[in-house]
Amino acid sequence: RLRAFDKISLEPGETRTVTLTIPAQDLAFVGQDGKWVLEAGDFKIGIGDQSLMIRCTKTHKWEQPNRP
Repeated sequence: RLRAFDKISLEPGETRTVTLTIPAQDLAFVGQDGKWVLEAGDFKIGIGDQSLMIRCTKTHKWEQPNRP
């Protein structure tokens, strides 16, 4: 699911740093009891120019489960 994006234009060979913030509540889901849940575990984050062209990934370990 798309959680953050920034559209930029680059010239060939140009690089730029882009910082995106993903709040913890954006990793939550609705549990069986109908309440929002954020479970501890690994979240894989992908970066690409479209959903079929993921260029790099990083896994972030969320240590503390809670209800956002």
